[in-house]
Amino acid sequence: MKKQKSGNKPTKEKIFDVSLELFSQKGYNGVSIREIAREVGIRESSIYNHYKSKEAILDAIIDYFKTKLNQSGLPDEDAEDLMEQGPEVYFEVGAKMYIDQINTPEMEKIWRLVSIETYHNEKIREFFKKELLEEPITVWENVFQIMIEKKKIKPLNPRILAYEYFSFIIFLFFEYFVLKYDEDFDSFMDLALKKLGNHTEFLLEAIKI
Repeated sequence: MKKQKSGNKPTKEKIFDVSLELFSQKGYNGVSIREIAREVGIRESSIYNHYKSKEAILDAIIDYFKTKLNQSGLPDEDAEDLMEQGPEVYFEVGAKMYIDQINTPEMEKIWRLVSIETYHNEKIREFFKKELLEEPITVWENVFQIMIEKKKIKPLNPRILAYEYFSFIIFLFFEYFVLKYDEDFDSFMDLALKKLGNHTEFLLEAIKI
């Protein structure tokens, strides 16, 4: 993959960018502080003026990822309005916002890092389990429960519906970031949105009133 140009960014941002680039290519354990410093063009000791350890850089990457994911959700008032228009509209707009939020070079690299380090790094594994599995399932369970209460869909188990919907998103995650990572990113995101739309349409046809 091509490296991003650092330009006149502050040194701390350059360290972040270079670390993310290297981690996503080689994995966390495959990269040393010395290598990061060399790629940034600074002394190894200078890294510690900005990050106390390599793990602190990883923490910063995870925090950045959490922030971006949190920004991908719909504001409560907008969600309420969309839900009144019907579940199809809600899912279509929500999926577009989510994919737009992760369709950046930085997020692409973090997704790749998470996918290759989940098996090796306990911190990333716990992050994946909580932030990318458990919490989204709970959010979607609540969404389906509201739709049931509003009589937009059949009174089915909202937890099971959440799993049915979100498991396909996890499938798309592994399809690209594990199996098809070297293919064109933009075209994949277009394809992912289409696939997710088709899956959502199929699910809603089965459960809507």
